Amino acid sequence: MEFERLHHRITHHLAIGRETEAIALLKDNLNEHHQVPAFWILYSSCHLSLKQWAEAESAARAGLNLDPANPVAGECLAIALMRQHRREEALLAIRQVIETEPEYGNGHYWLSMITLSDIRSNDDRVLARQAIEHAIRLEPGNPDYYQGAAIAAEAQDDNLAALGFLQSGLQIDPNHQGLLRAAGSIGNGEKIVGEQGDVLRGLISMDPMNEGLHQDYAETFVAKQTAYANRFWLFTPVLAVAAALGQRAGGTGALLAIAAIAIVAGLFGWWNKKAARSLPAGYAKDIDARFPKLPRAIRSYRIGWLLSTSGAALGCFLPVAGIIVMLLGVLASQLGALWILQENAGPPRKGSDRHEQRRYLVRCSGLHAAGFWKRACLALIQLVLLGICLANESRIAAVPAGSVAAGLLVPGVSLLAAQVRLGFKENAFAYGLAVSSSAKNRNWAMLRGNIGGLYFIGVHLFAGLLAAAASLGLLISGVEGSLDSPPEPRHPSQDSVLDEDLLNQLKDVETPDSQPREYSIPSLPDMPDIPSLGVPNQ
Repeated sequence: MEFERLHHRITHHLAIGRETEAIALLKDNLNEHHQVPAFWILYSSCHLSLKQWAEAESAARAGLNLDPANPVAGECLAIALMRQHRREEALLAIRQVIETEPEYGNGHYWLSMITLSDIRSNDDRVLARQAIEHAIRLEPGNPDYYQGAAIAAEAQDDNLAALGFLQSGLQIDPNHQGLLRAAGSIGNGEKIVGEQGDVLRGLISMDPMNEGLHQDYAETFVAKQTAYANRFWLFTPVLAVAAALGQRAGGTGALLAIAAIAIVAGLFGWWNKKAARSLPAGYAKDIDARFPKLPRAIRSYRIGWLLSTSGAALGCFLPVAGIIVMLLGVLASQLGALWILQENAGPPRKGSDRHEQRRYLVRCSGLHAAGFWKRACLALIQLVLLGICLANESRIAAVPAGSVAAGLLVPGVSLLAAQVRLGFKENAFAYGLAVSSSAKNRNWAMLRGNIGGLYFIGVHLFAGLLAAAASLGLLISGVEGSLDSPPEPRHPSQDSVLDEDLLNQLKDVETPDSQPREYSIPSLPDMPDIPSLGVPNQ
């Protein structure tokens, strides 16, 4: 087959996602075109599409052996090396492309993307931004470059510039998949492209066989489930307050409290159901298959809702039993939140290399550490609920205390485990400060990151253990005297009898004279002599 015709067919197969057929066709024509550099470039491109990085590297090197100055072959080699987490080799390969072809825009584009794939200092951010902006100057009509520029600007926390690049790229190609998908990771990107879930649905309807779009849609759906963590963290303590008030009131008040608990629980369930948008047919099973912990997390939330509601109703009459059931509900909801967080971090597949394991732990740590002040505010709200329970002298105060303990200990223990597994140089706190500092100050930044990380973890563990001890103490012993018993009302006849006795006693008390009495000072008895204490003879 003539190479021009072969090139056209292979390009068509790659465009429609038939890489396997393209590789089979290339193998059939291997003997005829194995001396053509472009043949190996096509071979490498097919393997890159199939995520067969080692095979893509071999094909790219074969093309470079035939034509060392070929920029496309060097680009394929750099991409294959980057995907194998061989960053330094990938940077060397792409720099050789730029030295050979300084005006080759893709060389500068991939220099930026490879640098951003593993940021090690703030210098990397600056280099990536400069490289991608140079690529735009070389080819201002390429929307791929604007996508890369938006990512590089967002990495520098320059959200305004990122939105500008995003908008400029969409003006060139309004349906560019890369730009529309990248908008989901850029702050306020929905103001330009709309809600990310709707955008991805539209893209899937136009390209239903695109696996990347389905994965993005599933990730977007799972990311939305994180909102339930804070909701359930407050839900159980609120029900505990209602149970404490009902238990204190007793009788009809307890029945009214149970009605209030049922109403609050019903409204909470309706709110969550309304917030969760319905999925298209078949999508639920697809998402569950991609994220196996998600169905378990949703079941845990439902179990937590059921246990908290039933425990609060039970606590109006049997406080200890109600406390235990509600605390089980707290643990169930915290477990569901943990599973959703782990799925959001993108757990590596079985057999993944150490680099993927490290990135997963760093992402988990980042998600746990994010929103500290929101977590602190929610903990303070629960302490207020704890105070309300204590003011009513109810042992159910153990529930808000236990909720605070669970909400602080879960991230604290997870962060500590990740800190130990990642070590001094690779943990999230050290990495976070290192990548925001210059290469010169990297070691000092890592030291500060480790110290700050241990302090952050210590705060969670100390406060969590303190709250856990308070919860256990309230559950076992209660607070000052008799708890959980409503005040006994006095009978009116008892009050009148007490009043008559008090009047009779007052009549017997003599009125003091107007003149002060003279008091005689009694004489003190003679004190006996105190014998001297001598040192005994030896």
